[in-house]
Amino acid sequence: MNTAQKATVTLRDVAREAGVSLATASRVLSPGTRNVRASARERIMEAVDRLGYRPNLTAQATSKGTTRTVAVVVSDMQDPYYSTIAQGVIEGASPAGLIVTIAGSGHQADDDLGVVRALRGLSPQMIILAGSRRGDPRSREALVEELRAYETRGGRVIVVGQDELPFDTVILGHRPGGGQLATFLADRGYVRPVLLGPPPGSSNAAAWEDGFLEAAKLHSVDVSESDIHRAAPTRDGAYTLVRRLARHGLGDTDVLVAASDLMAIGAMSALRECGIEPGKQIAVAGFDNVVGAEDVTPQLTTVDLDLTAAGAAAVQLGLEETASRTVRRVEPTLVPRASTRQAGGRP
Repeated sequence: MNTAQKATVTLRDVAREAGVSLATASRVLSPGTRNVRASARERIMEAVDRLGYRPNLTAQATSKGTTRTVAVVVSDMQDPYYSTIAQGVIEGASPAGLIVTIAGSGHQADDDLGVVRALRGLSPQMIILAGSRRGDPRSREALVEELRAYETRGGRVIVVGQDELPFDTVILGHRPGGGQLATFLADRGYVRPVLLGPPPGSSNAAAWEDGFLEAAKLHSVDVSESDIHRAAPTRDGAYTLVRRLARHGLGDTDVLVAASDLMAIGAMSALRECGIEPGKQIAVAGFDNVVGAEDVTPQLTTVDLDLTAAGAAAVQLGLEETASRTVRRVEPTLVPRASTRQAGGRP
């Protein structure tokens, strides 16, 4: 059969070739469907191969309102935080026979708005928004309106991050995790922390910071505004920031606490270049436990947000029929390593 003929093959042709009803062929070729006899399934799949049948996603979108795809919107695929969530989405989508597409936006609500508008034309079954976004209230309202319009056509919206948008949400443990880390550091004798965070506006970072400061206060560890420094939420952003801080002197700082492992790794490189041994002269702690946190020297103390599980949970939530807005939480776990020895250098 030539290419032109293959392009015209329909599901009805497959059913006729396999000697089954159109409904049976449709069930077999709907991902995740299992209630068809093995013999019929085998005949249908052989007919698909013989005829060169390919599902028409455009036709699916027209008849059902959505296609069997999941769109994940992330701020930065180079950041392992987002790529780990995306991997979780892929793992959650595969058993349901869903295809995952990843769209990069930015850290602003306006960036997400443009991406969501484009994605609506592809009619995915669900859109998963990962991370947190900054922007003025007007931009946020426009994003919500666009997502609401997408929902009216049968799509599902899932947010992974904080409880910041009026859609089903998988909440990550930035706040409790920040508290766990502050308590751990105080128990180890660290009393003069410096916090390294992203620019204001990130709900994830705000939750982390609030959780850390609340727990630090409970343990009589004073963190003033001058102890909180901000930079781009990247390895290079933290590297440049800590180089500058080190040039002016870090005073009696005994631990640098970064809002992400990526920032912590940049901070460690900057300390070492300035002649300060991380983990010995100044302790370093990260956050999120991404791949690579245990491969640096010294191995990085962090908080595991279970990002892969969060991505998979987002898909599961999107597959469920919910009567009202649903919020699920993924609990964080402290991961102590060598970068935070007992204050004073003891193991």
